[in-house]
Amino acid sequence: GSLIEQLTTEKYECMVCCEVVRIVAPVWSCQNCYHVFHLNCIKKWARSPASQAEDGNSGWRCPACQNASTQVPKTYTCFCGKVHNPEWNRNEIPHSCGELCGKKRQCLDCPHLCNILCHPGPCPSCPAFVTKTCECGQTSHSVRCGQSTKIHCSNVCGNILNCGKHSCTQVCHAGKCSPCQLTAQQVCYCGSNFKEVLCGTKEEFSDGFGSFSCQNICGKKLNCGRHNCTQVCHPQPCQLCPRLPQVVYRCPCGQTPLSKLLELGCVERKICTDPIPSCGKTCGKPLSCGSYEFIHTCESLCHEGDCRPCSHTSNIYCRCGFKKKVIVTDFGFVVFFLFLFLIAAITFMCDKRCNKKRSCGRHKCNEVCCVDREHKCSLVCGRKLNCGLHRCEEPCHRGSCQTCWQTSFDELTCYCGESVIYPPVPCGTQPPECKKTCTRPHDCDHPVYHSCHSEEKCPPCTYLTQKWCMGKHEVS
Repeated sequence: GSLIEQLTTEKYECMVCCEVVRIVAPVWSCQNCYHVFHLNCIKKWARSPASQAEDGNSGWRCPACQNASTQVPKTYTCFCGKVHNPEWNRNEIPHSCGELCGKKRQCLDCPHLCNILCHPGPCPSCPAFVTKTCECGQTSHSVRCGQSTKIHCSNVCGNILNCGKHSCTQVCHAGKCSPCQLTAQQVCYCGSNFKEVLCGTKEEFSDGFGSFSCQNICGKKLNCGRHNCTQVCHPQPCQLCPRLPQVVYRCPCGQTPLSKLLELGCVERKICTDPIPSCGKTCGKPLSCGSYEFIHTCESLCHEGDCRPCSHTSNIYCRCGFKKKVIVTDFGFVVFFLFLFLIAAITFMCDKRCNKKRSCGRHKCNEVCCVDREHKCSLVCGRKLNCGLHRCEEPCHRGSCQTCWQTSFDELTCYCGESVIYPPVPCGTQPPECKKTCTRPHDCDHPVYHSCHSEEKCPPCTYLTQKWCMGKHEVS
């Protein structure tokens, strides 16, 4: 209303030229802040360097709200934008078309268009009423169209929670219901361990009895009824007994089929507890102690069960590779992994000290059985900095030290106090140069011609005087 009154009485001023906006003058209105400007003024402003956005790619900024626009206004339209070059009517609002506004209101929930005459400024709130349901959907209320506030009733929500078993006990609320906080007991697949979890927790694959793996040996009886499962707790049914006659087709070492041994007179196996016939050859299975260079094999005759410990020897080297040690590889499976990954239990360190220079170039590495490639120096530099007062606290390094990082917050003045350097003053800064005459006490009474200085001693006096010769005959 204030904007309409000022435009009608010609008291509204353009922010660009600071002149009154006349009734018949072409204008442009910002759609963000609704300020009104002369059309020619806003064109000049949009093309000026001062109006450009900070990033340089978003166009020009409104003089009032700084909202960036990409297109420069070219035509004079009414406030609702339907009529170009609207004619002024004494009975209508200046610069309006006199028709219904028809703009969509700023509220996203309102489907109704503005139903008042073309006007400057924002559209008023929608006067219509609509029926809205509360958050839980149990009650309905009649509210103003476009009202953004959510409606809450006093009833219990009652919606089904994420578990699909229990209902929400909170009062009507916004958003999704909280996860179910009740606990449920789950059993592992093998049935030996239990754990408490929140109701509705996403369960793992279940075989109808368990819900998770306890990582222990299953231990369930196999289908043969004589042996137990040796797998880690698992969801699927246990595998067949590995010793069943229909599963075993070769001798224990795997070199000879059982069908060939049956032809030679071996007894046919009926159940899983019957022994597996041996072919009588050397086992030859690779042992766990071997290396990539040489694989150790079992030298016993074809047999069931685990192979005997290896009787061979292997060479292992220290960390730096300077010395080697011979060990007997009879430690089985554990030694195999220790050998592969060079863990400290099987690797050893020699007594050779590294003589290479560290990264600083000043100190030697001096580590025992060193395997480091970079040889970084861990000592503190300790050199004096450029200020001459403090020492470098960085790790020992090559090249010059950095400038002193300490700073004084006291004023630094010359001797006489006329020239001043204001804080912060970096450490090591020399007193400022002063052009005033030196004010220090001097040994002679002659006039002083040198300027104020920071040195403790003044330069020699340069005043010319008369003196007698040694015999006091002449004055020079």
